[in-house]
Amino acid sequence: MDPKTQRKIDAILARVMEPETLRSVSDLNLVKRIRYSSGSNLFELFMDVATPRSSCFVCGVVTATIQRTLERELKEAFEQDFPGCRVIFS
Repeated sequence: MDPKTQRKIDAILARVMEPETLRSVSDLNLVKRIRYSSGSNLFELFMDVATPRSSCFVCGVVTATIQRTLERELKEAFEQDFPGCRVIFS
């Protein structure tokens, strides 16, 4: 990946905040890998959001909500910085 693209990606990960801790996705290492296909302008983000350790139903709902929020905010940030790109999550 070229350095300019990598810097833009790093900036996105630094500015998108996890809503519970208000720390960046980068600080929390919530994105474990990004695959970029320049030919199709596609970003595939591999998230690392752990499932709750307990069997608490509410904990599962909260975790799923946080993950959806992060995915939405990351998608919006990538689309803003890389117009016309596609973003998928694995």
